[in-house]
Amino acid sequence: MASLDSISPYLDWWALAAWLGINILVPVLLPLLVLWLFSIPNVTATLAARSIIKSIGKGELFWAAMGMAASTCYELFALQKLVTNPNRYGITWLVFWLHLGVILGSAIMVGAGSLNNRRPAAGNPHIPDRKVFVSSIGVLIFTVLSYSTTHAVLSALEEAIKVEAKSAAVQEKEDKMKRLADCLGGNGNSVDGMKCLEVIK
Repeated sequence: MASLDSISPYLDWWALAAWLGINILVPVLLPLLVLWLFSIPNVTATLAARSIIKSIGKGELFWAAMGMAASTCYELFALQKLVTNPNRYGITWLVFWLHLGVILGSAIMVGAGSLNNRRPAAGNPHIPDRKVFVSSIGVLIFTVLSYSTTHAVLSALEEAIKVEAKSAAVQEKEDKMKRLADCLGGNGNSVDGMKCLEVIK
């Protein structure tokens, strides 16, 4: 079976790019892009500029991080079934539990951020707790990277297994054809033709 060290040739970069666009860029950046587009006209510029920070100021990015962490756990669980190296298996479990911790921690942090209605003495009024805000960005970046990496490894490993299985099937067929040719050609085979064919079956 293919190992994690030998799967890079099987990675489909175009498919990965499409996956990143659908699963990462669209849910994370598209809402902010829409708000930014609304900030271009003078009529909506002030409203949109405030809305961008207001929409993520209390740690709302933790919601996106939780979704990606949950998806990462799912793909890690699938990856564990394909990994044969015991050391790699332990690493996948470690990353799995780490992402469960991310989900729990994010739930606590986003709850704390949502309940915090006090206005800061200084800084942006839509960011009541700067630590929660910065943490939400950091956790989101981490889950984006881990989710993307896990998906890339899983996809490449699955493709490598398919290629190896196909290659093994072709090799087996070629071996049978060679033995069949030896039987029919009588290349010094001590078994008569019928018995030789039975052996091949």
